[in-house]
Amino acid sequence: MSRVELLTVEDCFLIEGRGVIIIPDFSLPDGWRDRTESVAVTRPDGQQYEAAAQFSMSHFKLLDPKASIDKRWRVVVLLLNRKKEELPVGSKILVSQEIRDAILPHNMG
Repeated sequence: MSRVELLTVEDCFLIEGRGVIIIPDFSLPDGWRDRTESVAVTRPDGQQYEAAAQFSMSHFKLLDPKASIDKRWRVVVLLLNRKKEELPVGSKILVSQEIRDAILPHNMG
C-alpha cells in the first residue's frame, strides 16, 4: 500500500493500557468518523515499523473560557499497545492517502 506523510512527532505521552498519544493533533473535519488503520512509523535513526493507530475525536478540557471550539475538539492519533520509547521526537507517521485526506481535507485536489 502506498503511504503519505501525515505528521512529524513533536511529543508523545503514554496512556497506560492503551498506547501512545502523538502530538500534534488536528482540527476536527466536517463529518469526521473515528477509525483504526495500520500506519508506518519511520524513526529519526531510519528504523521503520508498522503499528495500529486509532484516529479519534477527543475533547480537551481547557481552562481558558474563550478557547475556540477548534481547540476543544480535536482529532488525536493513538498508537495502540506501544511504548513511548518506541516513538522518538522527529519520527514520521505515514498513512494511506484516504486517511490523510480525511484529516487534512484542505490539502485535497
